[in-house]
Amino acid sequence: MTSSLPPNKRYIATHDANGKSVYAPSPDQVYRSAGNAGSIARSYSVANIPVEMGHEEDIKAYLAGPESVSSFQRPEIVVPTEGGKNFGSNLMVIDLKPGGYSGLHRTVSIDYSICVIGTIIHELDSGERVTLKPGDHIVQRGTNHRWINGSETEPARFVAVTLPCVPFDIAGKQLEEVHTPDESGYKPKL
Repeated sequence: MTSSLPPNKRYIATHDANGKSVYAPSPDQVYRSAGNAGSIARSYSVANIPVEMGHEEDIKAYLAGPESVSSFQRPEIVVPTEGGKNFGSNLMVIDLKPGGYSGLHRTVSIDYSICVIGTIIHELDSGERVTLKPGDHIVQRGTNHRWINGSETEPARFVAVTLPCVPFDIAGKQLEEVHTPDESGYKPKL
C-alpha cells in the first residue's frame, strides 16, 4: 500500500444456509499505486446490474483471480465492460498522497464520490473547481475532471461508486472514456 492512511475494513453481508444474515470472509483490500495521485483499492465490484447474488455469484467473482470485477484486478475508476458495453459497478477507495493529483479523465458513467478524510479539490477541464471537506460529495456525470489533494502535508481519502450510463451527445461528440496523460510540468494550484 502506498498510503499513509490506515486501510479500510470491508465487511460483506450475506446469508448462511439457514437464511440468517452473516458476514462473509473478506480479505484485506488490495491497494495499488495510482501514480501522482497516491493509491486506489477496488473495494467491491459487480459485472452486471441488476446484480446476480444467488449462490453468492457476486462474491465469488469479486474474490476470484484477475477478472474484470476482481479485487485483484488493477483498479481503475472504470466500470467493468462486456463486449465493449458497460454493465457493472465499482466501489473504490482512493487515497491522495500529500500534494497528489490525478490526470484529467472522463468515464462513461455516473459516479458518486464522497470526501471522507482531508481536503480534496475537484477540478473540471473548464478550470472550474470546488473544494471538498469530509462529507462533501460530487455527482460526476461523464465530465472531464481531475482530483487534487488540497494539502501538501496531509493525505486525503475519498470513496467513489461508479455506475454505467448510456453514452450521450456532448457538443456534437458522443461521450467516451478518456484518460489524458499527465501534462509535463503540471502543478496544481492549491
